[in-house]
Amino acid sequence: LQSAGEGHSPVRTPYPVIVTISNEYGSGALEIAARVAAELGYEYVDRQLPVVVAKRLRVRPEAVEANEDAEPTLGERFLSVLERATPELAVASAGEPFDEELLRAVKDAVRDYAARGNVVIVGRGASAILGARADTIRIFMYAPREWRVLRVTQTMQTPRHVAEGEVDRVDRARTTYLKDWYGLTFGDPRNYDLCIDTSRLPSNACTQLIVATVRARQA
Repeated sequence: LQSAGEGHSPVRTPYPVIVTISNEYGSGALEIAARVAAELGYEYVDRQLPVVVAKRLRVRPEAVEANEDAEPTLGERFLSVLERATPELAVASAGEPFDEELLRAVKDAVRDYAARGNVVIVGRGASAILGARADTIRIFMYAPREWRVLRVTQTMQTPRHVAEGEVDRVDRARTTYLKDWYGLTFGDPRNYDLCIDTSRLPSNACTQLIVATVRARQA
C-alpha cells in the first residue's frame, strides 16, 4: 500500500503480475498478447528470450530457436524448447547444446523475466515453468483446426496444404514437448487459469478479457 497523505485512505498499488500466453498455432495469440501488454503497460517478452538464452549458452540465437515446435527425430533429441506461435524451420547443427542444458537455460531466463513482474511472456513453456503462482495468470488460446488452417492460409498467404501441415506439425510438437519435459497435457484446462476460443471472439474482445482478468487479480 502507498500512503495517500494525512487524512486520506491509503492508496492500493497493484502488485506485479506475470501473464503467460500458451496457444495452438494459428489461433492469433501473438497479436492478442501484444495488445494485452500494450494496454497494461507491461513488458512484452517474445523474441528477446532466445537472445538471453543464447548468450548464456554462448551460441547463436538462431541455434536456440532452431528446433522450436519441431518434432525430435529418432537419432537427435534436441529440445523443442521455445514454445512459440510461429514455427522455426531451421536445422540445428551438431555443435549445439543438448536437451537438459538448453531446458535449464530457458527455465532460468523465464524465471528472471518473471522476477521483474508486470510482464507478458509468450510461449516458451512459461506456464509450466512458473506453475500456479499467486502472481501468475496462465492463458491458453485455442481454436478449431479448420479455423486456424484458414487463418494461416490467409495471413501467411500460403497454400492450404502447407498451412495444414504446419498446424498439425506444431500441435504434435507442442504436445510432445509438454508431455516429455513437464508431464503435462497440452491444452488441458486444468493447467491454465483462463482458456479462450479465439474463433468465438474478436481479438479486441479477447484482449479485454485478459486485461480484465489481470486487473481482477490485482484488486
